[in-house]
Amino acid sequence: MKLLGRDIPARELMARIEERLRTRGLPTSEAVDIPAEGVEPRVEPLTFNLHALEDNADATRALPLQTHRGGVGQLVVVAKWAFRKSCQVFINEALGRQRVFNGHVRDSYAQLSAEVIRLRREVEQLRARQASLTTDASVESAPAVAPPEPASAPDTHEVLPKPRPASANTRRAGTPAPTKPRRPKGR
Repeated sequence: MKLLGRDIPARELMARIEERLRTRGLPTSEAVDIPAEGVEPRVEPLTFNLHALEDNADATRALPLQTHRGGVGQLVVVAKWAFRKSCQVFINEALGRQRVFNGHVRDSYAQLSAEVIRLRREVEQLRARQASLTTDASVESAPAVAPPEPASAPDTHEVLPKPRPASANTRRAGTPAPTKPRRPKGR
């Protein structure tokens, strides 16, 4: 390894770092046995992210009030609690649009996740069909390959929450109304 044009022996540097960690009682890069019951199962990312979006979609729902400090920290917690109780109506009004947006994001993610799952299954089926055709072709010595089936509509049981219907007024609040184009002067 080179740093500023000087050779630095990486192994020697790593050995010194690990020695300093050991003297401080911190773990090093040595292999550690992890008990099987202590390891969490693998998480499917699409489902995990969808549940995280569902849990945090409502921006008006407050986080729990807690502190690790005593004395003044407890006073801050009481002040936050009083603010939330007295101003919750204003908080709901201020974050209402964010709550609606988060709901749309959650619904869109659910639709996209269902589509990804459907496409993965379709790819696996096509690969299995391709593998079976190649084994059949090698046995029969016929190089015929059937074209893949067209994509079918998504299964309704896999499609997660449907998007909410759009409101009757499609123009967003705060956007100007459409105007007619201006005609040039003098004509």
